[in-house]
Amino acid sequence: MGLDQYAGLRDENGEVQEAFYWRKHARLQQFFSKEFAKQKGESAENSYDLGFNAGDGGVEITKEVIDRLKQEKKNNYYHSFANDGFFWGQQWQEEAVKHYSDQDDKFIAWAEKEIEKGNQPWYDCSW
Repeated sequence: MGLDQYAGLRDENGEVQEAFYWRKHARLQQFFSKEFAKQKGESAENSYDLGFNAGDGGVEITKEVIDRLKQEKKNNYYHSFANDGFFWGQQWQEEAVKHYSDQDDKFIAWAEKEIEKGNQPWYDCSW
């Protein structure tokens, strides 16, 4: 039980086909939770309720989302601190930031290339 996170392109059935996978990267989830709320016109006030789960539609990754993610990663996800969330790896979030640093960079570069090609990357999660 816990947070599984993935990003990729949607297939013909609307499912995100996993190109990247993270397990309990709480700060990345906090970042995307805020993006989900923005895209849905909702509030992301409650940091424990990470706002969405599989089947909720995920986050459409745009150039603006990637630009914000690059800045957030550069700042060690400072504005995406998870105050709570045991099942999301909140207690190991600093270690996860370090552990997934290279993968986050690869994901950002991949998403930028996919957007340039006219494809639409997505982020989703299951917990």
